[in-house]
Amino acid sequence: MKRILCTLLALLMIAVCFTACGKTEENANSSQAPAESVDTNDSSNVISGIVSDSSVGQIGEDNVVYADKLPEATDMGGREFYILQRWFGYGKPTIDFQGEVIWEDSEDGTMTNINLAKKKVVDEVQKNYNCTITGEMSTNTPGEIRTALNEDILGGTAEYDFCFESYYYYYAFVEDGLLVDLKDLGIDLDQAWWDQNAVDDLSICGELYYALGDINTYDNDGTVLLFFNKDLYIENGGNPQDLYDMALKGEWTFDAFVKEVTGFGYDANADGVRNEFDVYGLLSETSGVYNHFLASGNRIVDKNANDEPVFELASGEGYAALTDAVNLYLNTNDVLIGNLPEYVSKYEGEDVYEKTVINAFKEGRGLFYVCAPIHLPYFRDMEDDFGFLPIPKYNASDDRYYHNMGTHITSVLFVPTGANAQGEAGQQLGTIIDALGAYSKDYLTPEYYEKQLKRADARDPYSAEILDIVYGSRIYDLGQVFGGKWNTTNIIEELDTNIQSRVDGQKDLIEMNIQLTVNKVKANAAK
Repeated sequence: MKRILCTLLALLMIAVCFTACGKTEENANSSQAPAESVDTNDSSNVISGIVSDSSVGQIGEDNVVYADKLPEATDMGGREFYILQRWFGYGKPTIDFQGEVIWEDSEDGTMTNINLAKKKVVDEVQKNYNCTITGEMSTNTPGEIRTALNEDILGGTAEYDFCFESYYYYYAFVEDGLLVDLKDLGIDLDQAWWDQNAVDDLSICGELYYALGDINTYDNDGTVLLFFNKDLYIENGGNPQDLYDMALKGEWTFDAFVKEVTGFGYDANADGVRNEFDVYGLLSETSGVYNHFLASGNRIVDKNANDEPVFELASGEGYAALTDAVNLYLNTNDVLIGNLPEYVSKYEGEDVYEKTVINAFKEGRGLFYVCAPIHLPYFRDMEDDFGFLPIPKYNASDDRYYHNMGTHITSVLFVPTGANAQGEAGQQLGTIIDALGAYSKDYLTPEYYEKQLKRADARDPYSAEILDIVYGSRIYDLGQVFGGKWNTTNIIEELDTNIQSRVDGQKDLIEMNIQLTVNKVKANAAK
């Protein structure tokens, strides 16, 4: 496994402030371009492996310093905390990944503002808690990383203190008791630097194995929303402001969305064939159906009063929304599905999404794209102007929007069992994780979210407002988290409207698998 050991630090501000920062536009630009020409090999800029940048600071319109909400810092006696994370999208030009807490520096030694902020977070925590924070950003496959982590836990070597990866690959770790209940580490999960929706939704039988918040950015990068091509919309007689107004007033519904998509597609190259080189009203993939289903306020799996998972899809309440989504995706004239078998076969060995929907959007051949911000760097040199919209509600009467993190493209924090997470060592680990979260809210979030996403990538103030709506309306479905075990994800992503028969045919097996997981979680908790 490739190991990237990082020297860590540098800075930024706090809160959620759109105008309070006095940085120049140059300093607030893309995460792809270096904001500071800091040479990490220059000893004049490095103190104990920490790059210093006095231009970054805590600034927020609410004047809150979140690190002040932490208990008094404790001396860790020089303990090293080692992080394991996967380099999401490694080798794919369409996906950007900056790392969580640790990162990969550019070849010329310069760092982006976001990485400077991450360095500042680590520097502050290392200094105040007398510890070292380092880690590994692995380029191995999820399976290889999972195997290495499993061997580390079972072998008792305790090399890894905590990890950032997709929860989708770790259901077996939960069942086998290989992950720590984060509440046992003394982490103050009620604090603002933790996503409270995730704290509520991701627990199972009173146990919480995954968390996310200001400590990581790839949860936001992997959150699904709608990109839309403003130039293409204008060319076809529309006014983007109308879409923004609907969205911001809570009137952006699935029916309104279908109306915009239907009839938009056409044979762009006039070759008589409808394929990935033509124009479409919607670009997506089969998993996009699930996002529209969630946007109706339904889930595959909900929880009962005892925090136990229940196969909610079997109730039938979400069938109408799911059926409508499938019917839209079966409209091959107006909707391009990037991972259809014909394209997977055609582009075997290549990134099928890049060859189909990603390039179609970049080249101005798609009005809407169900996408996540991980692809933003690929679109920064796109000729057409684009904006953001929420995934539409199912009904206008719904009091909110609902958004989802992509199954395979988002990071959550989890802690493997072992000596590092037990007793006093475990409490120290919880203290450091909490501190990284608080300092990240002070330094990283303003740089990443307020300046990069909302001011550099959003392109207009309306899209920036949309981002606030999207990230404030995420929900987490245990049917996705444990989808690989319960077979609940596949059941909802088929482009087939025979939903009732599909659910009826697998209901007993799914409910049995859910109960087996519940029994194992309870048994592990009782040990």
